[in-house]
Amino acid sequence: MKKSVIDRIKKVSVIASSLILAFSLQGCPWIEPHYNFTYEIIITDTPVNLEGLNSVYNDYNSDLPYPAGRSSIYFSTDRNSNGSEFDIIVRYLDISYHERDDVLNISIPKNAGEYPLDTKLLQLVNTSSDELGPFTYYEEGKLNYFFYANNRSIDSEPSDFNIKYVYKPSIHLGTGGQEQVFCPYTADLANSEFDDLYPTVSDHLGKFLFCSNRENDSFDIYSFDLKKGVLLYELLAGTGTAEVSKETVLSSEGNDKCPSLYGDFIVFASDREGGYGGFDLYYSKYVNNAWTEPVNFGSKINSASDEYRPIVINFLYYTLMIFSSDRPGGKGGFDLYCVDISDIFDPWRGVYWDTVRN
Repeated sequence: MKKSVIDRIKKVSVIASSLILAFSLQGCPWIEPHYNFTYEIIITDTPVNLEGLNSVYNDYNSDLPYPAGRSSIYFSTDRNSNGSEFDIIVRYLDISYHERDDVLNISIPKNAGEYPLDTKLLQLVNTSSDELGPFTYYEEGKLNYFFYANNRSIDSEPSDFNIKYVYKPSIHLGTGGQEQVFCPYTADLANSEFDDLYPTVSDHLGKFLFCSNRENDSFDIYSFDLKKGVLLYELLAGTGTAEVSKETVLSSEGNDKCPSLYGDFIVFASDREGGYGGFDLYYSKYVNNAWTEPVNFGSKINSASDEYRPIVINFLYYTLMIFSSDRPGGKGGFDLYCVDISDIFDPWRGVYWDTVRN
């Protein structure tokens, strides 16, 4: 049997965990200018370690559904098993902007408790196998999806990775306010007999993207189009028709993995030729129904080590990217980092900034 992606990743020390930020609004993220505040993690255009989230084990992969002040942050880590398998855990994250010093700060509260929905979700998702690459998606049909991939087979023995999901309908009258979460389903349309993982969905582009090593044992980026009037879970179950195709512009002779969408942009990790070492982070823009040639984020973000699973969000007038790296100076294995990339993705930032301040 073909070796699993976990075995191959371990050979190049690209193993880590997965992170999801499921934000819930709890107070204003804008801090009053004269408030006495002690900064914890200041975000700039140079990557900074999110120390309070990381451990001596592997912590990586991220997805932020939407920004706010207090966030539930789900991420895969092998800390609970001393490095043998990945489970998804939940922590919390506070993002705040401080006008007085023009500082964007991230704080990681300790002993913040756990929301009932978090507990219910993690009980459904975690198994004795590995859970990686989560992604949260909110469909117009009022269904909330939690995507991920694991390598658990029917007989509970390790296998290739398959994309799975849990979904939660919006609360309806008569439910007593109890949020219902439905058991994991398999994304049949996207999966193959090889490794399929790291899903990302865009209503704006009308696409579902993921990566797979179904050709030549090398990871490429694949996609299929969403169908208007068809709920995503119906499409994934195979009740609708869709053609899965390789994104040839985004794929190379190397391994191209971990796609994540941000508006018209896609960011991903690749060990293609021409990088700075191991996996580097790249971006491309969707223009006239086609992807532009991928661009390396450069040496300010990439290093001689591995950079992996980037995701991008907008917070106020900032565009932030969270990614993982095993570069020197971390706590151990892969750590999570955050960087301000507003100069790359938000050319209008200066105009917006002047409008806000005036």
